[in-house]
Amino acid sequence: LKATLVALPLAHHRGPCQNPHRPMPLVALADRTILRIAGGGAARFLQGICTQDVVQLAAASATRAAPAAAAAAFLSPRGRVLCDALLVARGEDDLLVDCHSAVARSLLRLLVRHRLREPLTIEDISAGHRSVAQLPAEAVPTGSDAAASASDDAAFFTDPRFAALGDRAILTADRTDELLGNGTGKAADVSLYHAWRLCCAVPEGPGDLPADVVLPLHANLDLLGFVSFSKGCYTGQELTARTKHRGAVRRRFFSVVSADVALDSLGLEASQPLPRAVVDAAAPLPGLSVLGGAASTEEERAVRALPEGGESRPSGALHSVAHSVGLCLLRCEGAFNHAASFREQAPLPEGTRLETSTGQALALRAPPYAFTVE
Repeated sequence: LKATLVALPLAHHRGPCQNPHRPMPLVALADRTILRIAGGGAARFLQGICTQDVVQLAAASATRAAPAAAAAAFLSPRGRVLCDALLVARGEDDLLVDCHSAVARSLLRLLVRHRLREPLTIEDISAGHRSVAQLPAEAVPTGSDAAASASDDAAFFTDPRFAALGDRAILTADRTDELLGNGTGKAADVSLYHAWRLCCAVPEGPGDLPADVVLPLHANLDLLGFVSFSKGCYTGQELTARTKHRGAVRRRFFSVVSADVALDSLGLEASQPLPRAVVDAAAPLPGLSVLGGAASTEEERAVRALPEGGESRPSGALHSVAHSVGLCLLRCEGAFNHAASFREQAPLPEGTRLETSTGQALALRAPPYAFTVE
């Protein structure tokens, strides 16, 4: 699966399933909150406080029957990520914000604070709406009974961050229950979605993007379609643009797996996600587990580099992990300002080994979406 290259990384509407013989699991994302911004000037309002070109997104929604969607981040004046979100435009003056529940209250306060006297409705509509993911068949572990019949609901669209993630939708609670067929608003556990997200090396939520800490380019948000470098001013824009065009991006998220997994033997294209089977293939990594259990300490999540013939030095930290697969925010030797950098150079000198603070060896892999964009 490859991301489609367009001026604005809009999600594409997905019609009826093209291969009904391949079941796709539906997951009600219980850790997501849905906010609504409606009224005249809603798109213009969001345009000044997030990284995406919302005016173009809203205009696109007016020419299509299905919702238009795009990824966006809200930044602090210091240019750090406050939270990531998916925006869904249901018209020029009606937009939904799908964000992690842990940051929803602070995001709602930020939106209300910036509204000033604009005649906008800003509200949390999560009581009557659900964020739903429809994962590809490849996301289901062998022997799992989590798969459900594929939905042809017109509200579904390809995930705008990376097409391999599958499809997303914001549905009413009643429609969600109807699709899942059990009247509870739940189907496959949300951990199934997060495990596949890590196979795709996509950071998400406060576990990977703690508020006002990480720069958007360090978090690969430019590679995932979150950032418009052609729109007008927005909060945090100056540092983001300067870092991209004049600075050196020396930190990036990479996939890491336990070194017990022989990555070379998997025969993967660089643009392919890790197979779901890798998640359970080796010893667990320390980190912020998306599969449940206690989170590791900051010291336990530290990653060290051991250059050939040199001394060990701090090189990064593990963030979200799903057993033996995780995301590592790595300090690179060279600049990784563009997707092409991942094709042209290695992040560490040849022969360098990576390990956790407890000595567990790690294997490093570039994020697959870096090979699907220019």
